[in-house]
Amino acid sequence: MDHQQRRGEIAEALFRVVARGGVPAVTLRAVAAEAGISMNLVQYYFPAKEAMLRFAWRRVVELSVERAAAEVGRALETGDERAVVRAYLAAVLPSDDRTRLLAAVQIAYFAADVTRGGPHPDEEALLPHLVRGLTEQIAVAQRGKRVSAALDAGMEAGALATMAAGLVTGILGGAYTAEAAFALVDYRIAQLFRP
Repeated sequence: MDHQQRRGEIAEALFRVVARGGVPAVTLRAVAAEAGISMNLVQYYFPAKEAMLRFAWRRVVELSVERAAAEVGRALETGDERAVVRAYLAAVLPSDDRTRLLAAVQIAYFAADVTRGGPHPDEEALLPHLVRGLTEQIAVAQRGKRVSAALDAGMEAGALATMAAGLVTGILGGAYTAEAAFALVDYRIAQLFRP
């Protein structure tokens, strides 16, 4: 088996362990059992738990960026900033089993950061990327007079990104269905793009 493919399979097993029990549940033995391989094989690819956790985080970021790029790319083709803003937010919200799993992993890593007192130096935060993308689209819409020039594009982007982050937790915790969360996103975007 290809080296990267095997590392990817181990990361997928780690995702499932984290989604069930959080980052503290991750051990080389637990991940090996979840992956259905020997602990020695896991150790061959990841000599230490920290290396495995860092690789898995980079994989979560990679998968999140791929999803966002696909969603935003399709919206950019429309030339409609409103559609692009919605696509950025839609790329954050879990809408199926796979995106729910990845969202649960992101939240578990965030919870570990909170108890540790901050993010691991190797963990790239995703929220600033979302805020930058949203800020850019809101500013474009302002230049096109589709969003009020009186609004602060960065603050609006930060508010939207924070709302989306809260909705992720709400969906995973059962407070919102995906449909209800998207309705809130659409409501907020309608307020922003008010004629």
